[in-house]
Amino acid sequence: MPDIQKRDPDDVKEMFAGVSKNYDKINRAMCFGLDALWRKSLAKAALRGAPSRPKIADIACGSGDVCLALARKCPSAEIVGIDFCPAMLQIAAQKIKRAGLESRVKFVEADCQNTPFEAGAFDAATIAFGFRNFQNRAACLSEISRVLKSGGRLAMLEVSRANAAMESAQRVFMSHIVPNIAALFGGERASYKYLANTTLTYPYPREVEAMFAAAGFHKITTRKFGCGLVAITSGVKK
Repeated sequence: MPDIQKRDPDDVKEMFAGVSKNYDKINRAMCFGLDALWRKSLAKAALRGAPSRPKIADIACGSGDVCLALARKCPSAEIVGIDFCPAMLQIAAQKIKRAGLESRVKFVEADCQNTPFEAGAFDAATIAFGFRNFQNRAACLSEISRVLKSGGRLAMLEVSRANAAMESAQRVFMSHIVPNIAALFGGERASYKYLANTTLTYPYPREVEAMFAAAGFHKITTRKFGCGLVAITSGVKK
């Protein structure tokens, strides 16, 4: 099993740069296309209670799919995608340009633990399938809390640890099927084996909710999708 705490962040950045070219199509294949629906639900969750012209941070934005979903869901939103991998940001910027949304979506290269924004800069924040790869999750949540306004919402789409009835099936799917799907679509089996296995050491939903609470969030909820293998956790900054 991977030890996130011991993984060199530069190695993780290099890994994501390596998978960036085929990242979108592999994700679609692994999620059977449902990830697009989940991202729409994430955007809806993040915008709940937001002002009419919100400023939103998408943390670990990757190839920009959540930024695109947010921009389409709320045409008046100003969106900033944040990621530490330049290769991913380049793909995201190209995607946003093709959609004609460059005036509303900007990208910043930064680590989630140390962003270049003032306290209270954002009305809402999102994370999609990035939290499980953060080396210091508590520090990242604290930084997100810092840059959110009081009353701002964090909505996070992430894998969810299966219950006892589904645990064996999740283990087989993540450890064996996911790397094979990645290889079929041009990805590196070793990289996706690592990414898949991070699921099997990821905290259970109640532990994730406790992390949100420790970072200064309340009104915390978890909504599960995909037979309980994916979840949106959201909370409001006190």
